[in-house]
Amino acid sequence: MKYLFKSIITLLMAIIVSIILLPLGFVYTLGYSFWLAITYKNVKGFFIFWWRLIDGLAYALGFILHNTAVGLDLTWNVNGEILEDMVTPKENTTFTNKGITVSASVGKLEIDDDLNKYGKIFSRVLNFAFQQKAHAVDSWRVYVKINEINSTHFN
Repeated sequence: MKYLFKSIITLLMAIIVSIILLPLGFVYTLGYSFWLAITYKNVKGFFIFWWRLIDGLAYALGFILHNTAVGLDLTWNVNGEILEDMVTPKENTTFTNKGITVSASVGKLEIDDDLNKYGKIFSRVLNFAFQQKAHAVDSWRVYVKINEINSTHFN
């Protein structure tokens, strides 16, 4: 719950800064790109400058979309008792734990060789969907490393 409130405050502050900074930045960028084109007598520079801006904004939007998808995945895992029952006979797994994705939960079960037939199929579907050889296992390893780093540097 504490993380939720901290994130809401962070989002509100980011919105306030964005309301101020983004319009100013766009106006400045427009003027600067014209200044570059006139000063260097290179119209191509104008378009390169704007292409970098558009490409950067597209990356930022992709980042937002990706993190929204990860947030949804975290939600699925917290509500993952049904998935746990479908992919493993084992109880008390990392399904229903906060801060972990469905892929990472499946990866832990795969490493421990605790997946049933449907769990193995589900893992292969994840591999296909994400175009990776071992998506779930890699997700678990990333989760472990991130927690290792966070416990070393932030505690």
